[in-house]
Amino acid sequence: MTKKVKRRKFNIKKFSLFIFFLLCIIIGIYYLLKMPIKNIIISGTYYLSDELIIEASGIENYPSFIKTTKTSLEKKLKTIDIIKDVQIHKKWGGILEIEVTEKKILFVERSTGKYILEDKTEEDLTYQINGIPTLINFVVDDIKDKLIEKLSEVDYEVITKISEIEYSPTTYDEERFILYMNDENTVYITLNKIDEFKKYIEIKKQLEGKKGILYLDSGNYFEIKE
Repeated sequence: MTKKVKRRKFNIKKFSLFIFFLLCIIIGIYYLLKMPIKNIIISGTYYLSDELIIEASGIENYPSFIKTTKTSLEKKLKTIDIIKDVQIHKKWGGILEIEVTEKKILFVERSTGKYILEDKTEEDLTYQINGIPTLINFVVDDIKDKLIEKLSEVDYEVITKISEIEYSPTTYDEERFILYMNDENTVYITLNKIDEFKKYIEIKKQLEGKKGILYLDSGNYFEIKE
């Protein structure tokens, strides 16, 4: 007796649903891969412009959000001389957050044109940095090292109020400097009293707009310009 083999009937409805869902998955993956970065948020910068950060990252044309990896962005940005650290955060909706920690730029040497950073490195920067004091004369190495150490403790906002730094030692104080401020005041300071200079913004408020010479090297007093 011949046994009949029962054939399964092709279910076109189930097959169509399978193809539909498969296409949806493929289209969804394609869309995700092609979805561009929609918003770039940069924080932590003081010297560097957002445009420079975006250009250095290679994301000025808002490339694929998925294909742009955090590792590749961090590697590119850490090639910038004054970047100490960078953290990349990717958030839902194509949002890219770039959190930058810069090295503090303390001054630029007039004689060499080099920018001196908080870690004592000297850089020839190819991009424009504004608001940096100029060291206008020669300083012996050991005093210069101490100047760097002490200025690195001072806030950005105070450092950028300095226009020029002049080394002006005396017979009794070889660590004496004159700071020519952007607000037309002059400050005499010795490195051992740099803590007093950290309060410059508060001190200036007490001067009530008066211009003159602030002596922080000895006596802590203000001489008004006539």
